[in-house]
Amino acid sequence: MCSVEELDDRSLAGYPFVVAPPGASRSIALDVSEAAYREGVRRGMPLAAVRARIRGVRVIAPRHELYASAEKDLYAEAARYSPLVERLPGAHLYIDITGTGRLFGPPVDLAARVRREIQERMGLNPIIGLAANKLVSKVATRVVKPSGFVAVPPGDERGFLSHQEVGILPGVGERINARLSLLGIREIGELADLSDCESSAALGPRGARLRTSARGIDATPVMGEGERAIVQAEWVFDTDTADVAEIRARLYALAEEAGTKLRAESLEAARLELHLAYTDGKRGRFPAALAPGEVCDADHFSAFESLLGRGLERRVRVRRARLVFTGLAPATMQLDLFTPAERVKAEALQSAIDSIRGRYGREAVVRGAVLAAAGGAR
Repeated sequence: MCSVEELDDRSLAGYPFVVAPPGASRSIALDVSEAAYREGVRRGMPLAAVRARIRGVRVIAPRHELYASAEKDLYAEAARYSPLVERLPGAHLYIDITGTGRLFGPPVDLAARVRREIQERMGLNPIIGLAANKLVSKVATRVVKPSGFVAVPPGDERGFLSHQEVGILPGVGERINARLSLLGIREIGELADLSDCESSAALGPRGARLRTSARGIDATPVMGEGERAIVQAEWVFDTDTADVAEIRARLYALAEEAGTKLRAESLEAARLELHLAYTDGKRGRFPAALAPGEVCDADHFSAFESLLGRGLERRVRVRRARLVFTGLAPATMQLDLFTPAERVKAEALQSAIDSIRGRYGREAVVRGAVLAAAGGAR
């Protein structure tokens, strides 16, 4: 945002300013200029605190249409070098440059070229992190923030992360960072060195995942436009049915299938939709909202149970059922020091089930309610 504002108004260059709604109560800084960043101002800081830190700081009202236009142009620049460009909010892009060597040369040269051409064509000064996976690339951009370019050689992911502050690791929010600080863990390498038992004891069911991230391991693929819009699972009944128990059992199996896909990519959904196709040719769509952090199968079961009642009000046999998760985003990994014991147990159980299924197959652990829906998915 600030880079675009500077591009539009050259008089802002070199001066501390923030983008924030100036008249809103409890307003926070949506973005900060490089000069303001050097003064200790950060995104998300209350505007009152920003003004207390920098007397007379200029506050620019956000112009979202202008930023959206710049993001579109930025995406177009990146898409010139790869068919796989993942666009995230805040003008963040992941570019998969696998196999582009013959066209554009070594990865380091291409990354430098992309940065240079964005500077020349758009007048922006992007932060670029070149790495073998998305997680390390993200950390790299945080290391050189507010501007710069860093390349992490393949195989050196853990070494690069080792002495970085643990607070810049994706998934480590304020509460997790506070817990780690109490344990004397201040560098990412110290988190990476924890054993399975130690990471679980320190951080609960999220511990193993964060410890893996601290080691620089991330298999999440770069998703092109439209590839990550939804996650879904579908079933066509052999014979149209109005048997509530049969339909419910099949939906449990679909929820487990789709939920496994979400957790495998460290995603959570904002909405769940139940789609039903009936014998008479009519269709029904029944949506429900999911709360942040609801990533367990049990959460999804609770959500679609209420939808199922609405879907069967017609008392017409069902031919096809589909569960669709939308509003996908990186899974919330904030540690709540007051998380109920029941919630901690539920997440630990889900993590154990996913681990067993990942090792031995989905049939290794089968929920009793799903046994009634035995058979292969279509």
